[in-house]
Amino acid sequence: GGCKIIIMYRLIGQYYKFLYDLENHYLIEVKMRTWLNWALAIVALLTLLSPFPGRVMFAILFLLVIVALSLGNHHARRRYYVHFVPEQHPEPPEDPPEPLWPEDKLLHHASGHFEVEGQEGDWSHLIAYYRTFESREHAIMARLTPSSFLKFGEVRPDVLGMWYIFIKPENLLDVIPGRLFFGKEEEPGLKLRYRRFDKKGNPEETIAFLHFASEKDRIRVQDDLLLDMGGPARRPWRPLEAAAFES
Repeated sequence: GGCKIIIMYRLIGQYYKFLYDLENHYLIEVKMRTWLNWALAIVALLTLLSPFPGRVMFAILFLLVIVALSLGNHHARRRYYVHFVPEQHPEPPEDPPEPLWPEDKLLHHASGHFEVEGQEGDWSHLIAYYRTFESREHAIMARLTPSSFLKFGEVRPDVLGMWYIFIKPENLLDVIPGRLFFGKEEEPGLKLRYRRFDKKGNPEETIAFLHFASEKDRIRVQDDLLLDMGGPARRPWRPLEAAAFES
């Protein structure tokens, strides 16, 4: 039973990545998903006009695929194309965690709603660094790199580069450990619920996913986030020797 469930999760992860690639790769400035929809619609029309038996049923089937892809994309996009399975009974750390200091940064992948220089974008499984500044504001600094899909589609060049998520302790609402499935990857991860603010300053609750190469990295970032979740920022912000030196 457990093995079958994992296989199902991995299939969902691969399906979500397929939808993500269709949505975010372009051919001649047109989304690959649009090209696929047109191809399926043309095949449905040609099937309907053909003389072989069952043509209506097959034409309807091709059109249903278009509808299924559209509904699946709407569902997956709300989850940033990531399938998350939370831990059933997460255990709190036995000892008070040591925070990440400003000079520390931890390599991982991230999925969520990113911003940079007034632009916004929803991206999945970007290579990223996690850092916490002296103010205890958490930063996810990600890079969107060139990629191709089916040897034709390419990521738009104007969105390549650095993207960021910043979360202050008072805006962090929940940190949930679990397993993340995206494409063929199954990774330890965290689901973050946090409050961000739109351009008018209105609060909006959203989520982000942090993917890690090891359980050790996940635990370290989880402990750092939980240290002062909900605020105010916990002091000291720096190692004791640094604070003592400056005083």
